[in-house]
Amino acid sequence: MVNLLPKTAWEMSFWGRFFRWALTAGRYIVILTEMVVIAAFLSRFKLDRDYADLGDRITGKQAVLTSLAESEKRFRLAQGRLVEAGKILDEQLGITEVLDKITAKTPPGVTLINLAVSKKEIVVTGAADNDAGVGIFLSRLAADKSWKSVRLAGLEANEQTGVRFSLKLWLN
Repeated sequence: MVNLLPKTAWEMSFWGRFFRWALTAGRYIVILTEMVVIAAFLSRFKLDRDYADLGDRITGKQAVLTSLAESEKRFRLAQGRLVEAGKILDEQLGITEVLDKITAKTPPGVTLINLAVSKKEIVVTGAADNDAGVGIFLSRLAADKSWKSVRLAGLEANEQTGVRFSLKLWLN
């Protein structure tokens, strides 16, 4: 574009150039600002819809969690019981090994009548055909290093019932 009109002194001054720049560049700034405002205004509808959808999803998930709360409580209770049962079984497995050792050392002719087991000691009550069977049983148990101590707590002989005995075994 060719401008054939001569420039005035005011147009050549600082303020003239500033106003001319403000009118040309300002137009683009105003248009850009209006576009940003319109985009923000239009995006508000989408954001409002997203916010409402999010609220609905949260409400739905809260309902599911509330309905499953009792099941979770029962599950956690059952899980705690299983842990406790596992601990008890672990302790019992140790005791079954001890009882297996006792029964493995039992000679023929000796019958075990009662076994009382605690954490530190085992009381064995039994009957034997003769006193030799009790002696063998006692010596086999005493030779085993699994026991801290083996003590004959009671011995009773009778011709009809044979020999009744009671032993105490202390665990290591």
